[in-house]
Amino acid sequence: MRELDTRRCPVVEGVPADEETLALHTWDDGRPGLADLFYVHGLQSHAGWLFETGPALLKRGVRLTVLDRRGSGASTGPRGHLPDARTALADYGAALARLVATASRPVTVLGQSFGGGLVAAMVASGRVPHGSRIVLCAPALGQQRARFDEAARARVLSERGLDPSVVRIEDEQYTNLPGYLRLMANDGLMVRSVTKSFRAAMVETEDLYVAAGPGPWVDRHVWVAYPEQDSIIDLRASESLLAALAPQAVSRRFPVSSHYLEFTDAQEQYWDWVAAVVRGGGEP
Repeated sequence: MRELDTRRCPVVEGVPADEETLALHTWDDGRPGLADLFYVHGLQSHAGWLFETGPALLKRGVRLTVLDRRGSGASTGPRGHLPDARTALADYGAALARLVATASRPVTVLGQSFGGGLVAAMVASGRVPHGSRIVLCAPALGQQRARFDEAARARVLSERGLDPSVVRIEDEQYTNLPGYLRLMANDGLMVRSVTKSFRAAMVETEDLYVAAGPGPWVDRHVWVAYPEQDSIIDLRASESLLAALAPQAVSRRFPVSSHYLEFTDAQEQYWDWVAAVVRGGGEP
């Protein structure tokens, strides 16, 4: 495993967004004919976690673009803060539209963990072009409803502001490989706490795609990757909601019990699978 070094990313561009500057990372070697993948990262991660995935996909003919969420990674903004779901969706929608405008073919959109929920909300709000393939990896779908009843969710929605609370996820839930655990332990950009407004935005995001229902997913090409076991997300809740939204989704289980597939022994299989989907809409 290489050391975390975002300098391996050929291009990191600052994108203005209101008063913030968001970091847009692209792995590109200039070859013609590359397929494009727009990646929406999870709650605690950032584009730097794709330091191996970017080059690996590039070798497989896929150009990877990742926007660091405001308040995360190399983007500006209070750490672990989102003012609301609308702001996050506007940020990602603008970055995706920018990529789509320059791409020579439809762009595939991938959401990992909380990023999967954001992608679902982007689909529900019309921010993902209809010709785009959709890939979800260990998507945190339906997790607010699985953990909180309606009254509890209403309380979360009513509590806003910058007051932080610790994210109660252990690094060992993402991976059991020592090298990646050392990387995470020394990652100063990893989100370790989130604000009250961020937690409210998580509920807002879920409410948006649940309320929209399956309509926006009709005729969409959807693939989803899950680990065999996952202690971060409720797999049953995620699969159940996805089945209701997109019953046509093609699922793939990878033989690991850690949440972040990129940091597991299944990474090569996962990269092969993602690249095959992005390049041709099928699986290896």
